[in-house]
Amino acid sequence: MAGDVVWTAEQRGKVYSTRARVNPDHLTEGLERGPCWLAAAPPFDAARCFAVARDKSRHDGEYAVGAAEKGARHAEPSMAELGLRAVALYRSGERPDRLDLDVEVAMAELQLQRTWDAVPFWLAAEGVAWTLRAMLRLHELAHNQHEVHYDPRWQWSGRWLIETTAHASSQVTECAPGWRLLRGVLAVADEADHREARAVAAAVFDTAPVPVKAALSFVFPDEREWADRAAEDCLAQGGGSDEVVRMLVTTAGVDRGERLVERQPGCLDEATLLTLLAREGAGAAPVLDAALRHARGNNERLVFARHLAMIRTPDAAERLAAWRDNRRLAPLIEDYFRQAPHLEPSPSGVSEPSVPAEDTTAAALTGLFEEYRTWYREHWVPKLLDDGWEEEELDEEGWLDPVGDLSPVAEEDITALEARFGPLPADYRAFLRTVGTGTLLQPMEALPGAALEPTTQNFIHPADIPGAHAVYTKWLHDGWHEENEGVADLTKMMPVMGHDGHANFVLLSLQHEGDDRVHVWWHDEEPERMDDGIAFRDFLRTMLDRARREWTYPGI
Repeated sequence: MAGDVVWTAEQRGKVYSTRARVNPDHLTEGLERGPCWLAAAPPFDAARCFAVARDKSRHDGEYAVGAAEKGARHAEPSMAELGLRAVALYRSGERPDRLDLDVEVAMAELQLQRTWDAVPFWLAAEGVAWTLRAMLRLHELAHNQHEVHYDPRWQWSGRWLIETTAHASSQVTECAPGWRLLRGVLAVADEADHREARAVAAAVFDTAPVPVKAALSFVFPDEREWADRAAEDCLAQGGGSDEVVRMLVTTAGVDRGERLVERQPGCLDEATLLTLLAREGAGAAPVLDAALRHARGNNERLVFARHLAMIRTPDAAERLAAWRDNRRLAPLIEDYFRQAPHLEPSPSGVSEPSVPAEDTTAAALTGLFEEYRTWYREHWVPKLLDDGWEEEELDEEGWLDPVGDLSPVAEEDITALEARFGPLPADYRAFLRTVGTGTLLQPMEALPGAALEPTTQNFIHPADIPGAHAVYTKWLHDGWHEENEGVADLTKMMPVMGHDGHANFVLLSLQHEGDDRVHVWWHDEEPERMDDGIAFRDFLRTMLDRARREWTYPGI
């Protein structure tokens, strides 16, 4: 591992392997996949892997067969024939002496076998280069429900194959366990197998879609040029799912990793962060610092701070010290300097975070949330402790402080939001600057037999609001516009808070400059005329009052 970084044995076990630095845990505990994955660690057990891959109890095989047979009549002739061959092989239960690559891939795409079960079988039966070809072919196919999964008209039309790379990004995400397994196997493959697999990758790299380039650079992490080219393409063209960005951060140069993280900070997981640290050592600090600065809330920020705190250099110490005023991060930072007092920066060396001047509005908003925080800690935390939770567990979950995840938004992010939606109402703007966005905790009654725990409300970060607005407007079918004709332009309304993943939003009205009325909107209700709403600050006060009464969603 690179120097200037403090490691635990558990952390070392989560690092992705390279040929120069093999992690024995990568192919076992690190993949967290169960018996079939363990069987796929060398030496391979082909019979055992086949039994699991074709085990009909592991998925709804009969439904998948029916869907594939019904869908074949909609497919192009060559794709229909391939789909029916896949169904026939599945039904036979036979294990061919030599695998047909297209048929195996079709079985995975038509959900006749799970990809994460198929990959170990392919490795065991045909080797790593063949498996890489199969994975690449898998990303050239899709099934119709990738394109119309939200359209109920196609619900009963079956499932059929389409030849396209348009869904490569989602395919990389779906196949991520297989790519991780390939990386681990290639790290320990003999030179001949590795050379053959690399030749397969090199032959397609230049013309591959960006997500596939990212996956190839991930499984060949020593090919830094591939990773840097894939990262530049991703930054220029987009098309990077969270999984794609994770792959690139572990392999591309730090400067590119920093730019990727600034765009998608919330995508990083522990294996990515630890692999980055193992590769770059103290040089990973700029990427972790970028993740800290662009995190969507303090709970997310704490994860990045913990990994930055593994680095014991003056540069990392100064970056951490800049966050001392952050209540959620302060205990971690003080512990860091207790362990490494020699890294304590001089007062002139600390880059203090900018804190906007307090005005009457800002003070009122801050006071509102401080009052709620005090109530929560005095009334709700004791209930959690009485229900059997340990204080250490609550702290680890982030449940001791209901506003601990909320973090002020940078002025440039607010300015960018105004460029998209126009001038923001004064109270909402002050809220972003002083209270911020992230997850708010609120009490919720426990279901019978379940442990007591808080629920969450999410104040949307300005960088995520355009995407939330696109989801919201997608659900605004004609009935909503007809009901509100002459009353409100619903497309102007801007989501500022989301309760869940089903397009239920708290909307800021924005019908005219300074319009800070709030509406609570449910996507699955019958179209109706929007109510008059209430002022933003009154909404906050009402929401926090309802939270004290354990009402799980803010009404008006």
